Amino acid sequence: MGLFEILKGEQPGLIKSLLHYKNVGQYGEYLTEYALLSRSMEGYYVVLKNLYLPMKGKTTEIDLLMIHEKGIFVFESKNYSGWIFGSEDQLKWTQCFKSGQREHFYNPIKQNRTHIKALATFLNMPEDTFSSYIVFSERCELKKIPLFVDGDVTILQRQNMLYFLKRRLKDAPIIYSHEDIEQVVGLLEPFTEVSQEEKQQHIEDLQTKCPYCGKPLVLRNGKYGQFWGCSAYPKCRFTRKAE
Repeated sequence: MGLFEILKGEQPGLIKSLLHYKNVGQYGEYLTEYALLSRSMEGYYVVLKNLYLPMKGKTTEIDLLMIHEKGIFVFESKNYSGWIFGSEDQLKWTQCFKSGQREHFYNPIKQNRTHIKALATFLNMPEDTFSSYIVFSERCELKKIPLFVDGDVTILQRQNMLYFLKRRLKDAPIIYSHEDIEQVVGLLEPFTEVSQEEKQQHIEDLQTKCPYCGKPLVLRNGKYGQFWGCSAYPKCRFTRKAE
């Protein structure tokens, strides 16, 4: 957390941070949301958080969505520490720690593309209408990560997010009126107000269905014990440690 960003109002102070700290993932989303709502950016826009959009018989959760008069931006927040390795085409990226421990997580570029597909389908808009932003914590170091992919995907750390957003928006033309924005917000806002039961169902889907292809997970035995694997193996090679 930077003092300069706090003084500018782009990051919360210590007390606000402690009050909003629920878990590491939610805290990262809160910091990203706070920066977007700091109103240091010009132009008319609305930010929605935690959208549970229907997709292929289940739901996909979008961390943050900014509907701006100059574009629609889909944010995936990753509050990781350690060194981060990955490429555009890999299914799994790697989180490495100084101890030598490694953890794997689903490629966030692909993850956010799924979110954009759901938005495009629901709003009946082309997928290239949306810009994907993968926002990593200040606590990690990005190693061999593609920072820009095809112009529509931007990968950066949270402390750089507003700088690149402002630079992108500065000379961009206005493409949405206030009425256009409010119409989109009106369509999407109900999906931020889902019941606790619907949220729980989403969590259960994540635990029992493959995050890569949506097929059911099955419990298997391996060299190092039991693990969850995708039922579509070998076409899909997703695995997760059994609890």
